[in-house]
Amino acid sequence: MTASRAEPAPGPWTAEQADRALPLVRRIVGDLVACYAEWQDRVTRFEYATSRARAEAPDAEADRLQREAQALAEQIEGFVRELDELGVECRALDAGVVDFPGERDGRPVYFSWKFGDAAVSTASVNGTSSSIPSRAQTTLGKTSFASRSRSDGSRE
Repeated sequence: MTASRAEPAPGPWTAEQADRALPLVRRIVGDLVACYAEWQDRVTRFEYATSRARAEAPDAEADRLQREAQALAEQIEGFVRELDELGVECRALDAGVVDFPGERDGRPVYFSWKFGDAAVSTASVNGTSSSIPSRAQTTLGKTSFASRSRSDGSRE
C-alpha cells in the first residue's frame, strides 16, 4: 500500500481524531475487506479441490489454491498490522468493522466504524466483541488463514 502514514493517536482516541483518521483507515479497511473476500473464495475452492484429491493422487489445483490463500492471508496480516500501528483495532474482517480505543469521563470506550459509514459511531463502553473473527496469523507457528477450514468467519 502506498498511502501516506498517519501518526498514531497520542494516547486514547477522541471521536474527532478518529473521524480525521478515516481517509487513511478507509483505504486500508477497503483493501482488507476486498482481500478477505478473495481469501474466503480461495479457501472454499481449496476445500472443494481437496475433497476430490486422494493421498496417492494429490490435486494440483488444491496446491495452487492453498498457495494463493496463504499469499492473501499474508496481505490481510499486513493490513491488520497497518491498523495496529495506527492504534486501530480490527473487529470484523468481512464487514470492515474497526474500533478506535478511547476514553470518556475517565472510562475506556471504543469509537466504532464500519466500512462505508461516513463517521465513527457513538462510543461504546464494551466495544464490539464475542464471535468476531480474530486477526490473520501467518508466522511463528500460529494458525494461519490458509489452514483454517471454516468459512463462517469463526476460527477453529
